[in-house]
Amino acid sequence: MFGGSARVDGVGLVIVRTLAIIAIAITLPGWWDESRRERLYNRYRPLLLLLGATAAWMLVQLIPLPAGLWSALPGHGELATRMTAAGVEIGWRPLALSPGRAIHSLLDMLVPLAVVLLVGRTSDSSLRELPLRLLAFLAVAAVFGVLQLLGGEGAPYFHRITNIGAAVGFFANRNHHAVFLALYWPLLLWFLHGRNDRAGSHAATLLGVLGGVAVMLAIMATGSRAGLAIGGASFLATSLLLYRSRGAAVGTASAGNIVRLTLLASIVGTLAGAIAMLIFGAGFMDRLDQGDVMADLRLAVLPTLNAMIWHYAPLGGGFGSFEAAYKIAEPVNLLSLQYLNHAHNDYLELLIDGGLPALGLLVGWGFVVWKAARRGWSDEQAAATDRVGIIASLMMLAIFAAASLVDYPLRTPALAAMATLATVLLYRRPDIATTRRKGQRSVAGFH
Repeated sequence: MFGGSARVDGVGLVIVRTLAIIAIAITLPGWWDESRRERLYNRYRPLLLLLGATAAWMLVQLIPLPAGLWSALPGHGELATRMTAAGVEIGWRPLALSPGRAIHSLLDMLVPLAVVLLVGRTSDSSLRELPLRLLAFLAVAAVFGVLQLLGGEGAPYFHRITNIGAAVGFFANRNHHAVFLALYWPLLLWFLHGRNDRAGSHAATLLGVLGGVAVMLAIMATGSRAGLAIGGASFLATSLLLYRSRGAAVGTASAGNIVRLTLLASIVGTLAGAIAMLIFGAGFMDRLDQGDVMADLRLAVLPTLNAMIWHYAPLGGGFGSFEAAYKIAEPVNLLSLQYLNHAHNDYLELLIDGGLPALGLLVGWGFVVWKAARRGWSDEQAAATDRVGIIASLMMLAIFAAASLVDYPLRTPALAAMATLATVLLYRRPDIATTRRKGQRSVAGFH
């Protein structure tokens, strides 16, 4: 609710970071016990080391450097010349072009760290309850977004700078709201994966699939084209998975036939709703068209962004410094009333800000995810439900990876926490009852 904006001047950011610090403090007593500390560290060591390496590189970018060394840094010499010509003393300066924003980026690491430590102390039973709570919160966000759309400019919004008149839920950006809603399907998989009762799984699957239709319509209401594409892909992928798994997700093979029919009906219903919006919802098309200007700008700035990467390579211009760096490099032909506070491609912005070390950290994260997923999938003790849980986590990460190509979802604390949670769950899968494991291992089709 408070972590839906990526702006550094948002009040919600203060609340989120305060809560993260409190959460970290709560976990500290667990680290005082040597046996528990060793167990937690051994399990989450790759993630903790990755977070530590990221924070270390951010700290290095904040170290004050003498004027001569600072001016010799890639991309800083031209700026030093302009500062000297303007009579501005260079003095001791850090590598980061915007030290204040770099400090904010460092503080952003509190949320992922808090998630890792909290999950490490959470019991399996509590983890099994988490997806249902997240699904409930997601449903509330979807309804709230629709109410914002119906209420227009007089509707309640949680952030000062936001897409007024659009469905944004608890976020400041409709694209981020759409990405959050797209998480419904992997969360549903995670929820079904953790159920022990067969009859309950049957009913939950049917209700979950029907609820997914409403979520897809809520995504359409946002008018986010990226959200539509990602949400649609998530919907179809999960439908295919449930269709294939048949009795594994619902408890019995015969009940799987009902789920299949429900899935087909849901897909048809979603398509019918989309067609109805296209035909009768003029506002829906208007909201889609509103993205054309920004989409054109994103394409137009690509050559400039590419040049900025090489201009500041190999060390980057400093985390959080993109806005300042772009103002320096912005071509005259792209000057307008619009401004870019982010690159709207997080991979390019990561390279501009963090340089080659940031690329190494990104590759390291990919390796951590791959290794954890591979180990969990190849585990001889893993049941089909375990593999469905792995797929759910990978689907969540794939949603964020795809959205980061055209936006910056992980710069919002809420979505950064969800991405961290998906990664942590690859290392920590809550245990399922033994009878449930044996009964599903040969049914799901995930061997």
